[in-house]
Amino acid sequence: MTMCKGVPAGALPDGSEAGQQVLLVQIAVSQVTGVALAALVQPDRGGVREAFARQMAMYLCRLLYTMSLRDIALAFGRDRSTAMHAIRRVEDAREDPEIDRRLAWIETVLQRMEACHD
Repeated sequence: MTMCKGVPAGALPDGSEAGQQVLLVQIAVSQVTGVALAALVQPDRGGVREAFARQMAMYLCRLLYTMSLRDIALAFGRDRSTAMHAIRRVEDAREDPEIDRRLAWIETVLQRMEACHD
């Protein structure tokens, strides 16, 4: 497990709503990108695919669940500035139709899951 200011990565409270939302996003991104779930919270950057998949997951946590940068950073074992950079990078990358299509699909799936849960 990685540490970010003394707190393990993925350290949002077990069973909390935010913790469950992060996990759902991570699973969805992992499935769509083919990047291992563990790679999304590994301490090092990993390859380009792993880093961008992690950035996608951070972006979706912010977009869909309006999580704070602090909580996103904590969940992924990063700092706030890294989370902010990730979100901006993915916003810019959405100009690519393939990336936009993948993100839109993940958003739809997660929103439908959320609607079924309510």
